[in-house]
Amino acid sequence: MKLVERHIIQTNHRFYDEIDRLCFLSKNLYNYANYLVRKSFIFENNYRHYYDLQKTLSTQSDYQAMPAKVSQQILMILDKNWKSFLAANEVYKQNPSKFNARPCLPRYKNKITGRNIVVYTTQAISKRQLKQGIINPSKTGIYLKTLVPTSQIKQVRLVPRLNHYVIEVIYEKCEKQYELEKNRCASIDIGLNNLATLTFNKRRNETQE
Repeated sequence: MKLVERHIIQTNHRFYDEIDRLCFLSKNLYNYANYLVRKSFIFENNYRHYYDLQKTLSTQSDYQAMPAKVSQQILMILDKNWKSFLAANEVYKQNPSKFNARPCLPRYKNKITGRNIVVYTTQAISKRQLKQGIINPSKTGIYLKTLVPTSQIKQVRLVPRLNHYVIEVIYEKCEKQYELEKNRCASIDIGLNNLATLTFNKRRNETQE
């Protein structure tokens, strides 16, 4: 199963300015790529897929402002957003009553205040630092200690929030299998004077064994 280790980066954190800059660059690429897709869709009735975009933008300045692996992830996110729109639009055409309004094209992010997520796969994280339990995204001055076993890490995301950023360490862990007693049950009653009351069908002498 996939789990997340989160690190909150407030405005006074030493990494805040760099993360803000990276999310701004991510926004620039997202918006430019979105412009190309929207233009093709509106005027040519044609959808530009990820591989077409990646080939077109590989020499563009916004794409090259970040490591290639990171820019590719931004284009993949845009591609996913467009595919969600196209799927919803097809359902709308078949049954408009399921919607309150026609699905909207993926929007641009604000030119000045807009920020976009930045995703680093393990290929874009320093392997030398990772061996020491430190996350260092490629071409950044971010060095973050993690408690996650490094072999389990799948990606690191810089996520914009309203007034802060969150560094998310995505990792996979084997799900524990528990042997449940199917004849046991419990009930929780949310109370007014008490927070909650819990009852279960296991006798007291059994709980003390």
